Amino acid sequence: MNAYRNASYVGFVLYAFGIVLFLYGFYNLSIEKDLDAKGNKAVGEVYGLEVTEPYRQAWVVFKTEKGQTVRFLDKLFWNHSFEKYKKGQKVEVLYDPANPIQTAVINDFFQRTTAPWWPVIVGGIVTLVGFILRKIMKRKAIELDARL
Repeated sequence: MNAYRNASYVGFVLYAFGIVLFLYGFYNLSIEKDLDAKGNKAVGEVYGLEVTEPYRQAWVVFKTEKGQTVRFLDKLFWNHSFEKYKKGQKVEVLYDPANPIQTAVINDFFQRTTAPWWPVIVGGIVTLVGFILRKIMKRKAIELDARL
């Protein structure tokens, strides 16, 4: 067993981890796509800001079509320098009528796509690096075995 062969196993682990991350991202994208298909829109209001220096998250309240009041914390953190939301601001909310408390989200491009796309992008990069590392190290291990 040589170091090249061991490194090729690391490449395999990276490759497998990248695929899992990639699939996790696509699973989250499918959840967002389902919400687009069966979700209802409502107008909500930012009633508070959750502060975790230097980041902020918005607390939003809205009423469903059935009159149920729902409060939720937005999924995305943003830097305080980039004041995305302010108290009293009206925002469009998208929710699944079957489960508004668990599915409510601010209907904004960045709110809805940032979280699902990061695992897809990072998973793709990690998969590619693992695949290339595995291929290079495996080839070097075979060459070294042939010389010995």
